[in-house]
Amino acid sequence: MTCSWCEERFERFIDGDLSDGECARLLAHAGACNACGGLLEELRVVDALLLSPSTVELPENFTFATMADVRAMPHPCPLRTPLAATLVAYVAGAWSLLGAAALIAPQHLLSASRSVYAVAATILGAFAGLWHAFAPLGHGVLIADVVVLAGVVLLACAARPRIAEHLRW
Repeated sequence: MTCSWCEERFERFIDGDLSDGECARLLAHAGACNACGGLLEELRVVDALLLSPSTVELPENFTFATMADVRAMPHPCPLRTPLAATLVAYVAGAWSLLGAAALIAPQHLLSASRSVYAVAATILGAFAGLWHAFAPLGHGVLIADVVVLAGVVLLACAARPRIAEHLRW
């Protein structure tokens, strides 16, 4: 009987999963070997501690004190990427994609660019229509700028609380 044979079976012995013959051999060896006997006793103590239920008494104001400590902690700041780095990465990525598209499928890139040009021309035509609508008023550019600025301010005022709400922890 070796110590390694016993060590492999200690857990099954404590759980009661060994046969009677194996239990007898293990107990005989543990009685003769101080190392295995001590280890078996430690395992029994640990198993008894794990099986005994324990309760922790918390002070009455535990939740309040814990939440006060949490509120006193500094708020974590989200990592912010500098605007210039974001713009440079965007431009580099966009040009890389355009270059790859020009190498892989130049005909598709050409037809896509024609579609983008048509959409841009439509949008510019719409702005030109607005320009002509405000031009008779004398200061069409100024009025158009004020209208666009007011729209941007209203959009920012409406969207800012929602964006801030999503960024809160």
